[in-house]
Amino acid sequence: MAQYQDHMLILKSRPYRESDALITAFGLKSGKIGAIAKGTRRAKNRLAGLYPLSYTVCEIYHGRSNLDTITGTDLVEGFSGMRQDLSRLSWGMLLADLVDEMWEERDAAPAVFPWVVGGWEGLAQGANALTITLTACWHLLQLAGYYPQWETCEVCGRVPDDGPVALDLVHDRLYCTRHRPGDDHLVSVFLGTWRTWRRWMELDVNRLGQYEAKGAIGAQIFTVFRRYVQSHIGRLPRSLQFLQEVENIGVEGEDLTT
Repeated sequence: MAQYQDHMLILKSRPYRESDALITAFGLKSGKIGAIAKGTRRAKNRLAGLYPLSYTVCEIYHGRSNLDTITGTDLVEGFSGMRQDLSRLSWGMLLADLVDEMWEERDAAPAVFPWVVGGWEGLAQGANALTITLTACWHLLQLAGYYPQWETCEVCGRVPDDGPVALDLVHDRLYCTRHRPGDDHLVSVFLGTWRTWRRWMELDVNRLGQYEAKGAIGAQIFTVFRRYVQSHIGRLPRSLQFLQEVENIGVEGEDLTT
């Protein structure tokens, strides 16, 4: 049993008992944890400012229970610009859902932290939501051990110089237009779509948001991400389903899939 402090990303919150909340958070040092915030739903409670999609320093008590108890908070950033817009809030929720889905409790992964904070900051500041979020999401997948080998053609070993390019979402391979097999699990994308993805994967977090993806290229990258997550995780986060339906993303990109 011990008291500790950690920088926390608040991923989710749901009501618990009369005035408490169950919090899912991701700590810079402690990884993902589940915790109880007592009385947080009372307006005058000192934890009332603890809410999802925020960055806060927490004082936490770790006892015998699987759930920790948050005893104190100091808000670092609430990302108000993101929270005031439903579309941007939905993109921010995708980052939270992906972290919640990909990491087990107490699985420390400090490299996750800057990608989520950078994504939420970009959304709050009005950057291209699809570009910011999906760039961060692809890097989060890489940190979780999912990194497709989409650099050179699986057959000829060359970097594609024309399109379309075929991506194998199951075996994480790439095929140029001349060596594309007839497998059903391949998705064909524009050469520009693949080049945009590749540039994203070369970025560090300080350059998050560069190489904007708009129109058909943005739709294709969204479609590839959605199908890749479905293929490797087996289910889609609710926020990803919501974005597809409400934002009507992926329709143009689907025209080139097989």
